[in-house]
Amino acid sequence: MRIIQLSDIHLFSDEGELTTIHFNNFNRVVDFIIDNKHALNADFIIVTGDISHDGGLPSYDVFFNLMAKIGLPFYYLPGNHDNSINLCSSGVKHGAVSDTSLVYDEDWVVITIDSIFENEDFGFISNNSLRDLEHAANSAGGKNIALFMHHHLIPVGTPIVDDCMLRNASDVLELCLRLNIKFIGSGHAHTLFQRKIESALVSVCPAICSQWLNGTKEVNVVKNSGFNIVSLDDNIHIETWLI
Repeated sequence: MRIIQLSDIHLFSDEGELTTIHFNNFNRVVDFIIDNKHALNADFIIVTGDISHDGGLPSYDVFFNLMAKIGLPFYYLPGNHDNSINLCSSGVKHGAVSDTSLVYDEDWVVITIDSIFENEDFGFISNNSLRDLEHAANSAGGKNIALFMHHHLIPVGTPIVDDCMLRNASDVLELCLRLNIKFIGSGHAHTLFQRKIESALVSVCPAICSQWLNGTKEVNVVKNSGFNIVSLDDNIHIETWLI
């Protein structure tokens, strides 16, 4: 199973300099995926949040229209900048799918979980969602499990974003390890990061809009776009493309 993971596109609904920059970055990545679809050899795409920067409906129309051009199945979940109601209604309008409950093959099951704490940049996964995760994992029939969320679980070394990571990360990580979840993929941190913790590979996908300068405490970005290809096999392999 090969998955393209996109994250942190940060599209805007109004006009402005960042609106143009972020749209052009996303459009360039979409064109790159289309032009290199055979080489990338992906089965589908998962978008791990912050699709919009302002949560406006026009930004989601741009997102779904461009994603449709790629011609691959795609799934999505909200980030802290998204308006979940607008994202959902726009997804229904465009016939898009956010539910990954039917995404599996002979060896792997893909699960997503909502890490959004309303009106806050930091993340938090509720007890109900953790119980749902445990139920889904126990129902996987012995298959390996890949989990995707928006907020990152462990610090990446950049204070501006580590200050608003997942608040109950230690509880979530402990549960994931107990459930023998093999892959935990997130976005939010606008940087490339991977670490193996016991049997789990914890991976952070770079952003489409731009990356935070490593170690920064203030707004300071590196102007490139990136995405990951996650290959789920006996050995998990991450390919990172910087555009």
